[in-house]
Amino acid sequence: MLSLVLAPAAPTMGAVAGKLAALRATLARLEAKYPPRPQVAPQPTPPPVSPVASAATVALARAQSALFDARAAKYALRDDYRTQAGRFAQLRAAIIRYREARAAYSAAAAAFHASPAGAALEAARAKYPRF
Repeated sequence: MLSLVLAPAAPTMGAVAGKLAALRATLARLEAKYPPRPQVAPQPTPPPVSPVASAATVALARAQSALFDARAAKYALRDDYRTQAGRFAQLRAAIIRYREARAAYSAAAAAFHASPAGAALEAARAKYPRF
């Protein structure tokens, strides 16, 4: 019975209506002060990745890696002044490997630029001027 004694008396309908009107007036003032944010349109889903484009990109990356490795091997032999008989054969082999890697990279680059990924790269480059 103690809860009945401590419970507040039920508000009258006039007091509730007054509080509701004050609340609505406050909400109207806030809406006027802070207009609702515009709805952001959802981003379109990106197109699926073409397997041809990804294969061309991977081939270009591998050819570039082989080119860099061959160039580093060639430059590593540049300061090698050993008196062994096979030194010039090693230099010649390194130069030939570098030329082959450079030709393979040129072919991979041509294939990449002919693929959809190359076309997308050219479209992205066209957006920005070159200095």
